[in-house]
Amino acid sequence: MSVVRRFRRDRVFVFSACVLVGLYVVAALAPWITPYDPLETSLREVFRTPSAEHLLGTDQFGRDVLSRVILATRVTAKMTAAAVLLALLLGASLGMYVGYVGGAVESIVMRMTDMMLIFPTIMLAIVIVTIAGPSEAGVIVALGLSQLPKFVRIARGVTLSVREAPYVEASIAVGSGRWHILRRHIWPNISSPIIVQATLTLPVLVLSASALSFLGLGVQPPTPEWGAMLNESKDFLRTSPYLLLGPGLALFMFVLASNLVGDALQEALNPRLEARR
Repeated sequence: MSVVRRFRRDRVFVFSACVLVGLYVVAALAPWITPYDPLETSLREVFRTPSAEHLLGTDQFGRDVLSRVILATRVTAKMTAAAVLLALLLGASLGMYVGYVGGAVESIVMRMTDMMLIFPTIMLAIVIVTIAGPSEAGVIVALGLSQLPKFVRIARGVTLSVREAPYVEASIAVGSGRWHILRRHIWPNISSPIIVQATLTLPVLVLSASALSFLGLGVQPPTPEWGAMLNESKDFLRTSPYLLLGPGLALFMFVLASNLVGDALQEALNPRLEARR
């Protein structure tokens, strides 16, 4: 059974993929589909309960919560996608290189990677964002570098398993250069586990980005972000609990959908898992 046919028969994957794609569509169209200006304040509209006019109500500054959740989806999707891309490009390139070359370079890089893996992801991200500064760019750098060791280890491991393959030796025999071999022969054969890792990393980065914003180290006000919105709403749990609904539900849907998609990709592209089924 082909991979595409297996995906089509997996209803959980299809539903999760539709939810994830829908969230990215909302993120891409956010400036045009927000019913109100997400940054506009109005003291006459503060703490309006959910209604036909404001589906998720308004916050302490009179801003429409639904509009802010939509814009926060764009902010979170952009930051996490950029962070995953940063970790994938740097980690996969470095892991492939040291796995293929070996020697002292490999030992130094892997020891540094092991040192970074000692620290929890969120702690490492807090240290990096403190140095880089609490901003959107700082969060991207912090999240990307915090996930870098995982991509280095995976890329190195799979490179070690294919660098002695006959097609690699044949390419060396005809005089192909190192970068040509890495790009044309090794990367196409190790890309599947790295892509799966990128998908599984996405929900981790979403939670980490929200945690940084919740702690005041992420995107700064007035730009909306799910973690920052949750942090603001915690002070009004008794009087306006509906403020938690929008950002909390969006965060839950993004993390759950990306996790389920990542698990489905891992089962489909990992031959060991497929053999067990």
